[in-house]
Amino acid sequence: MSGICSYSLAIMPPSTIAEDVRGFKQDYRNAIGKSYGSANADGHISLDGFDAAEADYPLILAEYTRLVSPLTAFQLNFSGFADFDRANFSAFYIKLTEASCDAIRERTQAIMKAFDKKFKKQYMQKWADESKNPHMSIGRRLTREWIALGYTIFMEYEAGFLCNSFAIRKYNEKRRQYEVIDTVPLLGQNASGGQITLF
Repeated sequence: MSGICSYSLAIMPPSTIAEDVRGFKQDYRNAIGKSYGSANADGHISLDGFDAAEADYPLILAEYTRLVSPLTAFQLNFSGFADFDRANFSAFYIKLTEASCDAIRERTQAIMKAFDKKFKKQYMQKWADESKNPHMSIGRRLTREWIALGYTIFMEYEAGFLCNSFAIRKYNEKRRQYEVIDTVPLLGQNASGGQITLF
C-alpha cells in the first residue's frame, strides 16, 4: 500500500533541555570519533510508534486529541544517566526520576485503554507501546565500549519541566529523522470534553 508513513507519539523537552541533549550528542560523537545511532535525532521521550496511511492521519490526530486532552499536565524530572544492555540494542540515555516514569506510564496507559480498538485496527499498523521504560536517548545501537565511554564523559545531569503537551512526529525519509508535525496539549478536561475543572 502506498502512502504509508511512520509516526510516533512523544514528549519533546523545552528548548533549554533540547540544547543540552544536542550538546551531549556532539560531545559523544567527538569522543567516539564517528557518528552513531540517533546522533542527529532531537531529544525526545518515545511513548508509542505506528505506521499509517498519510491520508488517514487527520483521523488519527483527532483520535489522539480526544484521548490526550483530558490528561493533566505533570512535572517531569531528569536525574543522571543509565544504559540498556541488550544483544542487538544497547543504548545510553538520560534517566527520568521514578515519579516521572510513573506519571508518564499512568497517562500512556490511560490513552491505550481508551483507544478505540476498531479504529486502531482500521487505520494503524505496527503499533508499539514504547512507554514501559521512559527515557531520553543520547545514543542507540552502541557497543559496550562506547557505553563505558559514555559514563566517563557524562557524570551528572539534573533538569526538569512541566510537561503540558505530547507531540506527534512523522518520519522524514529524506532527512532520515522524525519531525514534529503536531502538538496535542494536556488540558485536564473531563472525559466529555467540557471546560477545564478549576475546583
